[in-house]
Amino acid sequence: MDNALHYSPLSEEQDEIRLIRILPYASRRFPVECAIEIVSLKATTELYNSVLSTADCTGRQLALLWESVSAPDPRNEIVQDKHNPNHPSHRYEWGDYAALSYVWGRTDDTETIILNGNKLKVQRNLEHALRALSSRAEFNGRYMLWVDAICINQKDSEERSQQIKRMRIIYGNARSVIGWLGETDEQSGKAFDLIESLSTAWSKGFGEELEHRLREDPKYLGFGNWSALHEIMKRPYWSRLWIIQEIVLGSSSAVLYCGNRSVKWESFCQGIGFLFEYLWTTKDGITAQEVRTMYPERRDYPAWSTTSLHLVFRDLWGLSRIESRGGEDRPSFGQLLDLAKSGEAHDPRDKVYGLVGMMDPSVALTIVPDYSLSPAQVYAAIAKTFITVQGDLEVLREANPWGQMRSPSWAPDWTWNGRIRHGRIMASLSGPFWGPKGEPPGNSLATPYRASDDLPMEIEFSGDGMHLVCRGFIVDEVDGLAAREHGYFSWAENSIQQPRSTENAYQTSDGVIEALWRTIVADRVAGGNRASDRNAAVLNIPADLEAAQRQFDDFGWKWLANQIGYYFRWSGWRAANRNFMLFGRELDTYFTDTIPETASEYDYTESYCCSNRTGQGRRFITTANGYMGWGPDNMFGTAVSQLKVGDKIAILFGCSTPIAVRPQGGYHQVLGEAYIHGLMDGESVQHLQEGRFVIQNFVFC
Repeated sequence: MDNALHYSPLSEEQDEIRLIRILPYASRRFPVECAIEIVSLKATTELYNSVLSTADCTGRQLALLWESVSAPDPRNEIVQDKHNPNHPSHRYEWGDYAALSYVWGRTDDTETIILNGNKLKVQRNLEHALRALSSRAEFNGRYMLWVDAICINQKDSEERSQQIKRMRIIYGNARSVIGWLGETDEQSGKAFDLIESLSTAWSKGFGEELEHRLREDPKYLGFGNWSALHEIMKRPYWSRLWIIQEIVLGSSSAVLYCGNRSVKWESFCQGIGFLFEYLWTTKDGITAQEVRTMYPERRDYPAWSTTSLHLVFRDLWGLSRIESRGGEDRPSFGQLLDLAKSGEAHDPRDKVYGLVGMMDPSVALTIVPDYSLSPAQVYAAIAKTFITVQGDLEVLREANPWGQMRSPSWAPDWTWNGRIRHGRIMASLSGPFWGPKGEPPGNSLATPYRASDDLPMEIEFSGDGMHLVCRGFIVDEVDGLAAREHGYFSWAENSIQQPRSTENAYQTSDGVIEALWRTIVADRVAGGNRASDRNAAVLNIPADLEAAQRQFDDFGWKWLANQIGYYFRWSGWRAANRNFMLFGRELDTYFTDTIPETASEYDYTESYCCSNRTGQGRRFITTANGYMGWGPDNMFGTAVSQLKVGDKIAILFGCSTPIAVRPQGGYHQVLGEAYIHGLMDGESVQHLQEGRFVIQNFVFC
């Protein structure tokens, strides 16, 4: 944006922000005209003051409370007019405001608008949004709009940093957040029609009935609507990192716009939720049939881009619900990293700064965006803050030396692409028994293991903040390595390194078998509960898809029978590691491919889902002392940047899981969390007390 406008400074004391008012609709022949002014969020009306004085809430909850208090009488046409300065729903003496969430786009792709009488170049996508909103009379008067590119002096680095810290206030306090998906086309209207139909079906509980109807008649909800929704979910809006906190802070007050079509955010989420719970395996066939009809010359049919669907369903919907309830349960550090991975940011430091509004206030208040720091320094500082504020070393579970920003190994690189959100032990399971049923997946912050028992962390940081010193002890080292993941879809069989140790920590053959099935599901199942004997079912799940489907069909297990697009994770891992030697036997000999007649669908579905979750981003290992488990895997890395035989397994005071570490000169590197069956619940601390291990200082670089 050309900064032709003179920006007067904002007063922090008066809680000032800038807002724009869009002048009445301009035709395509003329530029959009706007007026910008400075307003104070302290200039509240008498009625709003009375609500503030009695309300026991803030942010989005307060905005929702105000809506219920100030709703005008629908019979009174005068108060319906938001141009009226005395409109009862306005919270401030100057009026009220909405906040815009949009994609900036290319800096060289611009259009001209008129701002306070001056010509100003803004990115084309913003101009399109302002032009569309100019046709809505509500933004012509005292109901105004906050737009980051205009309302922040982008050339003033100090103001920019201060405003980034205020994103939670600006978006959380806005009467509404407008998510601008882009201009309308013939497809977008059909997509919104489909979303509204799915949302209605969700609300009325028409799940199985609608699924059956669509299998009989794929055109039941309209022809071309499915491919249109597919295209909407591919729009750049969903890949922009900053939209995450913007749309979540708007939560139930957010509205998505595509041209002049709009849909409430809650309805949009319900539609996507219905897609996940009832139509996940149906949507691909319907879309392919539509494309085949519309474009008969095509030979390829688009597979759904599921990244944005998962973003909405797994993250944004649940976080929005939490925000509407008060926002007390903030995302964990690991969840923030998952969110950072799901969105694009031109500046790697914005992976942190773009999510400040989502962080725990005790963390967010300490973060001062500083673009003079390198990304490595920013990542080290944020890791230090979380460690200090939370009083534990859970951050180290997310760390490794494989990122591109050269941050210290103990400070997770927020740009590293090797994280798999579905691989988290506490992630909600997918399947017929764990669908949302009207409520999106939760964001549990629980830590299911207690490897260091209740021993508190003992730490210090170097003066430059780039080294971490902590106390703990070495319990074991890596001895055998199963095949590493080679990307998401295959395993590098030639990377297997057979165990050399003859030790067996589980002593008997029955002990080994139990340790194996518990390890495959990481000894935690639905809800974070400890696995039980019924989860030994995982050893009977067939490796071959066709053999599995025949048996699933015989039992009438529809969900498992429809796993054709995902079963490769189980069959591929089994095939790649069939000859891996585990306590003198090939790994494949511990499994059977026949499901017993007395089998329970719940037990097999749960065991299958948990094995799928555990095997993502992890590599099966054995240790010198005869344990089995999982180590960190770098699925998109080179053959060199991987876990190695001889790497150590450490218990660090204040961390819930063992950590794989590597000696590096006089220092150590963090390689990431490990699951070592038999050492996850404080057993090694007891061994420490028996004198089997020696406490030491680790200096992590």
